[in-house]
Amino acid sequence: MPAKLREEAVKYFNETLDLMQKGKSEEAIESLRKAEKAAHEAKDGAILFHTLKVRGQLLQSLGRLEEAKETYTFSLTTSVKLLSDEPENKLYIDTLHMNLNNLGNLGNIFQRAGDFPSSQQCYEIGLEISRKQLDFHPENEFYRMYAGNTQNNIGEMLFIMGNLEKAKEKYEEALKTYALLLKNFPKNPEYLSDTAMTLNNLGTLYSEKGQKAEAKENFEKALEILKKMGKKDPGNEKLREEISLTRKRLETL
Repeated sequence: MPAKLREEAVKYFNETLDLMQKGKSEEAIESLRKAEKAAHEAKDGAILFHTLKVRGQLLQSLGRLEEAKETYTFSLTTSVKLLSDEPENKLYIDTLHMNLNNLGNLGNIFQRAGDFPSSQQCYEIGLEISRKQLDFHPENEFYRMYAGNTQNNIGEMLFIMGNLEKAKEKYEEALKTYALLLKNFPKNPEYLSDTAMTLNNLGTLYSEKGQKAEAKENFEKALEILKKMGKKDPGNEKLREEISLTRKRLETL
């Protein structure tokens, strides 16, 4: 019976891909639903996660963001549950990482659209799961970096909403998280870049509050990091722009 269900799931999954190529999105979603049901009944995690991945991305591409959020969240909670039984399963780990990233990106989309409740929900679900994974894997860089980035994103959202005190708390939490990463990897360009970004965000927040000394301190710390990175990567145009922007922030104080 599981073999027959597996065959059925694969058939519907392949049918989905064919429908997507033909631009028949609604039919593709219906076919995916059938593939997911068969994969679930067959207890085939690999096919199930492939169907969920495609469904989330398809819904997102159609602008059905709430449904995409539900799909990513369901896939996340399913992979967490399966990982508790098979903690070394690479498929489940990769799926968990992918869906955390999907949910974080969706939170950013909601934030840019001004839908702060949905944005906050995406961020908080991802943050809770990454923190729980850190309880089991305290040295895991991915979960720690994800937590830091999400804390920063929540800070940005709260800043836009005008909640400066809570935004400040989130930026400070993000900086503490990045500090733990930099303790072990002091030259990692991604961790340094994220730290500089949050320092700039915190500087902007202090500037908004009229606390010029604190703003200056954070902008200077950010500039110091960016200049050191610029010396090691002089051809990096994005880095040069960040250095220039940080200098301008200092000049306007």
